[in-house]
Amino acid sequence: MEKDLSQHKEHAQRKAEEYKDEAAPWIVRMARFGHFSKGAVYIVIGILAVMTAFGLQGKLTTSSGALYTIAKQPFGSVMLAALAVGLAGYALWQVIMTVFDPEHKGNDAKGWMARISYLIIAAIYFSLCVSAIKIIFRASANSSSQKYQTLSAKALAQPFGQTIIAVIGAVFIGIGVYNFYKAYTEKFKKGLKRHEMNQKEWKTARYIGKFGLFAHGVVFAIIGIFLIRTAIQADPDETKGLDGALAELVKQPFGPVLLTIVALGLVAYGAYLLFEAKYRRLDP
Repeated sequence: MEKDLSQHKEHAQRKAEEYKDEAAPWIVRMARFGHFSKGAVYIVIGILAVMTAFGLQGKLTTSSGALYTIAKQPFGSVMLAALAVGLAGYALWQVIMTVFDPEHKGNDAKGWMARISYLIIAAIYFSLCVSAIKIIFRASANSSSQKYQTLSAKALAQPFGQTIIAVIGAVFIGIGVYNFYKAYTEKFKKGLKRHEMNQKEWKTARYIGKFGLFAHGVVFAIIGIFLIRTAIQADPDETKGLDGALAELVKQPFGPVLLTIVALGLVAYGAYLLFEAKYRRLDP
């Protein structure tokens, strides 16, 4: 009897999810493609960083640098144009989560911190979309650290500039810590459509999700720490982008080993995002 009820409940849930997908507006479909695009970018970044760690002519690159690498492949401009659309969709989904709160984060301090982080991520991926468009038209890909240092210098010149940068740094660190928390508790699994995944897919998503979120958290925490140092010292040269964060790992004891672990983690994070692109619950 209990087995029949469980099967009936699972069947009803599956039908409900199928209905949502069929009725989902275009923005949800774009969000799925956005997760795919983001995953592809992180896989490229991770592979290039692994190549660097092993001395295989790779490089510590930015998200923009990864896009530039994709552009140099056969049919690169076509792939890049598709990724640009996906990245725009991902950014737009972050804005929707900020404004309409579909994940029910709430209006308390914790909820607003989460929603502010969505807005910052939206700005990052809108910027990345613009970078992809520029690369298509043969513009060069700049270091993210150089770009962020320029933005930091402009922010420091404004009233309360140091405070704004410190707050952004705190948000980055918060995102990093939250990724650690999601990896440790495996909370990320709640967002996946378990009933649509076979056992192998579920186990793979679990393991690469844990590893990938931890690596992603490390990178965000490093970027946040350097943003706070920028605010304290009022020195834009302290600002680090993704490539700068990876470079800091190399400077630590056993640096190449640390870089290899985090780089493989970024590849895992990108692969996990491919699972999210297909199986994540995205309710508008």
